[in-house]
Amino acid sequence: MKRVAKVVATALLAGSSLAAHADETLNVWIRANNNARVIYEQEAATFEKNTGIKVTYFSASTDFEQRLARAAVGNTLPDLIINDAAYMGQLIQLSVVDAIDPAQLSNGKDLQPVALNSLKYSDGKYYGIPTSVQASALYIRKDWREKLGLPQPKTWEDLKALAQAFTEKDPDGNGKNDTYGFGMPGSATRGYTSWILSSFIWQAGGEFVHREGETFKASLDDKGVVDAVTFMRGMVCDKVVQPGAINAVTSDISNAFRSGQVGMVLSGPYSMPVFSDEPGPDKFEVVKPPRGPVSSASLAEGEAIFLVKNSKQKAQALKFIDFFISPEGQKIGTAVGTPNEPIVRLPVNKTVDANAIYQDPRWGVFAEQYASDGHYVPAVPNWTPIRQVTADGFNKILSNCQSDISAELKQLNQKVNIELGKQKVLAK
Repeated sequence: MKRVAKVVATALLAGSSLAAHADETLNVWIRANNNARVIYEQEAATFEKNTGIKVTYFSASTDFEQRLARAAVGNTLPDLIINDAAYMGQLIQLSVVDAIDPAQLSNGKDLQPVALNSLKYSDGKYYGIPTSVQASALYIRKDWREKLGLPQPKTWEDLKALAQAFTEKDPDGNGKNDTYGFGMPGSATRGYTSWILSSFIWQAGGEFVHREGETFKASLDDKGVVDAVTFMRGMVCDKVVQPGAINAVTSDISNAFRSGQVGMVLSGPYSMPVFSDEPGPDKFEVVKPPRGPVSSASLAEGEAIFLVKNSKQKAQALKFIDFFISPEGQKIGTAVGTPNEPIVRLPVNKTVDANAIYQDPRWGVFAEQYASDGHYVPAVPNWTPIRQVTADGFNKILSNCQSDISAELKQLNQKVNIELGKQKVLAK
């Protein structure tokens, strides 16, 4: 009888624990389109099956940051936020996120150090946990290139030559003058102009800012930046980028590559499944970014999950974070075997082998690029406003083929220094 009573009591306790979890629902905000949201829902379903804790999402892809700012003012924030890692500084300044000790997470010890350090603030604490990392590489219409008998580009000069050929030599063979070499997201919206130019700036040996201890000073008038902006404006003014490039965002560029309007785009691995659907897996190749005067660097970035300070369910939220970075959560996020966009481009868990999962050498190009030439944005307290200031300035320069680039960059330097001053990290 005692044994039976013990079994019944244990079952009742387990049932009550599961029932308690069943009433718990984590509210998570994600910046994702409907295609990627499918994979987020798979993460939620598996997590609920494992823990009994439900997850509901709110998603937006265009005005996500503005909605977050309004929610912060109205005290209607969720439990967790998943967004670009570079957004961390703004969340800290809004005072809406808590520091997270990776040691609190059973999978924290397996996080890639480079990825984790991208979420380390100037006070030495981590205010987010990486969920996905990536580096940009060059997508090329392989069928176009081979039809014209041209090699893969290795240098900026090669890139420009191939862009001109794609623009002028009818690579799709339809007899019309309707193709362009390079897809450029030149809009200042969400800082896209700064985003696309960053890789070229680093390839030319330039930097947005120079660090002096714990302070910074703008360096946009350095030779490397001048060279990069001059090269990219030449691409625009020589009309080897698509029409309307100055106002284009990344979704426009993706559509231009898919539809056969442009033959090259610089993008992350998230475009792989999209381009495999259209124009098709056999029609494009991925290569490391062509080398500039100094290096083959390209933007390293990723997504992170942030714990909201006022969440009432921090213990449950930490469980979801731990699941997301676990081998199981990371593999679900790769979206392998589905037509959906991956939410884990390159795994942040070092026990998960991207090549073994994807079994496509093109994914290996991204992994190699991240490891050897990935370059993160400067570790200023809040990169978001600086990205926007520089995007506005770069967009202005690219829009005017007659402007004095050096003079414009000197003015932009002053604006960045003003922002650094607001963040109280301007070097004297």
